[in-house]
Amino acid sequence: MKIAVGSTNPVKIAATKNVMKKIYGNSVEVVPIKVESGVSHTPIGEEEIVRGAKNRAIRALQAIQADIGVGMEGGIVKKFGEWFLTGWCAVVDRSGKFSLGSSVYMLLPDSVVERVLKGEELGVVFDDITGMHDTKKTIGAIGILTKRLLTRQKAWEDSLIYAMARKISPEFYY
Repeated sequence: MKIAVGSTNPVKIAATKNVMKKIYGNSVEVVPIKVESGVSHTPIGEEEIVRGAKNRAIRALQAIQADIGVGMEGGIVKKFGEWFLTGWCAVVDRSGKFSLGSSVYMLLPDSVVERVLKGEELGVVFDDITGMHDTKKTIGAIGILTKRLLTRQKAWEDSLIYAMARKISPEFYY
């Protein structure tokens, strides 16, 4: 089984490997593919986030003729008058059938949101305010804001499992 993940981010690659090995065993091959999401650096709104995840999944799948393409896209959404960080995972197979799964909704500080809405990338903002480097490739905003009680990788693993439910339990979906 060949899985193409539409990212070269180590967190997304590790999350994909962990989940796919649980589902398909150690013989699964996860191949990271650098693809364009076709959306902004930090997408705003669920539609843009999902579009980015789907674009990544299909472009990765097509790049190497994989069995499954995986796309993960994070962004911000406004709900209940507040801004939240969330992520969506898209999974597509060779037949073109998509499945989606989402991650947490985590409240973002107003100071961070202001900068993102002005066009700064979320990861860059967190690097700046924490003095850390490349947090989007390690613990991410989730790890920073929860003091590592949760991590970006865990959030992506969960969203990928949700997206894979159709393949894990096909008897309920087909």
